[in-house]
Amino acid sequence: MKTLKTWMLASMVVLSLASCNDDDDDNTTVPPAAGDIPTVASADSQFSTLVAALTKAELVATLKGAGPFTVFAPNNAAFTKTGITSLNNLSKEALTPILTSHVISGSVKAADVKSGAVKTVNTSNDIYLSKNSNGVFINGNIKVVATDVTASNGLIHVIDNVIVPPTKSLVQLAQADTNFSELVSLALVADPAVITALSSASSGLTVFAPTNAAFRELYKTTPKATLLAPASKTLLTSVLLYHVLPNRVFSTDLPNVTGPVATANTNSTLTFDLASQPKVVGKTSGASNITAANILATNGVIHVIDKVLMP
Repeated sequence: MKTLKTWMLASMVVLSLASCNDDDDDNTTVPPAAGDIPTVASADSQFSTLVAALTKAELVATLKGAGPFTVFAPNNAAFTKTGITSLNNLSKEALTPILTSHVISGSVKAADVKSGAVKTVNTSNDIYLSKNSNGVFINGNIKVVATDVTASNGLIHVIDNVIVPPTKSLVQLAQADTNFSELVSLALVADPAVITALSSASSGLTVFAPTNAAFRELYKTTPKATLLAPASKTLLTSVLLYHVLPNRVFSTDLPNVTGPVATANTNSTLTFDLASQPKVVGKTSGASNITAANILATNGVIHVIDKVLMP
């Protein structure tokens, strides 16, 4: 428990959003303009899709209110990057939880932003901030590209992707992906506490999820039948919990991690190797490549790995 508390404290670092570099095309500073937040956004062509979405969702009047508000504003390229090329098929009901996930109550300057969970005006969806040498990110894969655009009722920080609230739990995501059928089948015969923890809406977890190919490689030395045997339930549960961290850790947090990280398998830790392709390193299994990262669930985040981790 002491190790876990130390890790959790160490992972909560204070973010200070650096001023944008004039030589970096991705970090173009937007000059401040007069007026409330919708007026400022309407005056800048890069926010035309956002303004249209706010209008369709009938949120313009809200953001014209006294506030103050802080808006993480996706530019037009961000909507395209997310796959939203038209608003025609998105209703007010579909747009509202997305757009409200970009708004924080209060005026939060870049220098005052802290890492970790941040509550938005969408009470069903928090966002998660982290910073590394490449910048500041939301939910691991959304970059802040300009900061502190002033308005009469708050601030705008520009982002390069759209925050889409997750709708499935960790277990539901795994069950919906055929690449994780081996992981799911093993979890179902392990201690029920594994599924309970991974299904909990209140938990904030990180799961390093081995693919089917990763498990087939493991079966060459540890047959699946052995893992499924009733006598192996403790071993299987131990292995599965070794792939779980008891808090959300996004790929953009990893550069700030030093030393071993506690897992949900008591007294067992993982380390990371970020020298080239990011890797998570098991105590006896060695390094596993992180092949996909920051798959967001309602109760945590999944990173896909290509080798089963062994404590």
